[in-house]
Amino acid sequence: MVKFGREGNKAERGRRRYRLAVREQDVTRENGLGADDEVAAATKNRCDHGITLFSTSTKRHKGCRTVDALPQEHEEEGGQTTATGRNGNTEPVNYDAGMPNTSFRMLGLSQWICANVAALGIMMPTAVQQGCIPPILQGRDIIGTAQTGTGKTAAFALPILQLLGSDPFGIYCLCVTPTRELAVQIASQFVAFSRGMMLRCQVIVGGEDIRAQASALISRPHIVIATPGRLMEHFMYDEKMVSAFSNLRCLVLDEADRLLDPGFEAELRIIMHNLPGKNRQTLLFSATITRSISALQEVTMKNAVHFEAFEGLKVVERCNQEYLFVPAKVKEVYLVHLLSRSSSWGVRSIVVFVGTVHTCQLLQETMSLLEIEAVALHAVKKQRHRMDSLSRFKSGEVNILIATDVASRGLDIPTVDLVINYDVPAVPRDYVHRVGRTARAGRGGRAITLVSQYDVSLLHKIEELTNIEMVEVSELCETDVLKDISRVFTARRGAKMKMSESGGFDEQLRERKIRQAHRRKVA
Repeated sequence: MVKFGREGNKAERGRRRYRLAVREQDVTRENGLGADDEVAAATKNRCDHGITLFSTSTKRHKGCRTVDALPQEHEEEGGQTTATGRNGNTEPVNYDAGMPNTSFRMLGLSQWICANVAALGIMMPTAVQQGCIPPILQGRDIIGTAQTGTGKTAAFALPILQLLGSDPFGIYCLCVTPTRELAVQIASQFVAFSRGMMLRCQVIVGGEDIRAQASALISRPHIVIATPGRLMEHFMYDEKMVSAFSNLRCLVLDEADRLLDPGFEAELRIIMHNLPGKNRQTLLFSATITRSISALQEVTMKNAVHFEAFEGLKVVERCNQEYLFVPAKVKEVYLVHLLSRSSSWGVRSIVVFVGTVHTCQLLQETMSLLEIEAVALHAVKKQRHRMDSLSRFKSGEVNILIATDVASRGLDIPTVDLVINYDVPAVPRDYVHRVGRTARAGRGGRAITLVSQYDVSLLHKIEELTNIEMVEVSELCETDVLKDISRVFTARRGAKMKMSESGGFDEQLRERKIRQAHRRKVA
């Protein structure tokens, strides 16, 4: 029997050695169609110990419309994507382009939702929307994989809003996402799509008043969008949270590949332990499919619809991908030169991705001393400061955002024309998410990766997994770049001194690490 509340959480802590997420054994196999025997066995072992992401009941929403507009399942056959419909016939389908002349109404969506979508300027459904909306309306579990910027949020938000109309009592849908900024963005999209519905949507993220959030959850909003850490805290410290989610009918894991990583194991396990397991529809969406998702499908999702818009890791086609070889000691100098040249390239806004929180803050402080206006986005900043930085960047007040990978997933900012990877991502699939911040929804974009003498092997892994050979940036002159070396180095020294002052960023970072270690010990 599944126990809820504090009793369940106490029992849960004794079983933490069992992993919900399958550890990725290596980064060389990112997109296989099935898990190998070892990973599948490991996943089955975890699922056998009482908690599964997917409903064990075959009962679905009463009155759910049956939609025959599109094929419901697809499989790989001889390297070609095929779809299997209700009549059992198998026909090749180009999921990259979707089915031409298909409207949202043909997918089974109601007239008022179609009108709201049209009012937002969205006229035709994308491939992932065509493949996922009909089975979601039927109440089926989904694994959806599609490129960044192809409308995955709308693929689950639109059918959920329609299903919600038939059963609007209590918390109907819980959407779990790895970052706070993405949670806020998903909530805004739910609100935009639900015009005229009086939707009550609540965002539950860290950095906000937990008591106010608890009060909002007890009032049972229709949709809850949450990050795993804060939602786990609500379940651990308030027994009433279990009853608040008793009517849950839909669970969405957005950016599922990240949520199923071992880093979110403890949070996700406690969350799943306290959610009802029957009559629940589960939807997984991601731009990349990993071993954990593959093994999960193999063991617990055999009856789910798996929509995969492409085979392998795929970067948006309209993104020009380039690299720039630079000595590690002068990376900041090259970055400053790229930022200064960007205006002549017609770039409206730029996202600079870095590997650590410390580097992110250091670059922002350095740019400030160089009188280059930029904002930073990382996990150490308080929530109100994170939202302020993102708002300034989105509004165009500041056109340079320096960020860790908290900004690499899901954020849709149409003006981003250039992504700079200051640090090459250690996990190749993270590259796909980073460069996906540009060239969204059919627009063009450019991605430049700074490669030092220590990053060559990582670059080769990215090229191998994406099946794309990057071209070297040829429009820079080293002599022009190094003209600013003394000025940049002076600013860097000043930034380091400021961060190391008493009460400065370095001290805040140390205190945060101590608090995190204490929380892990208590949990």
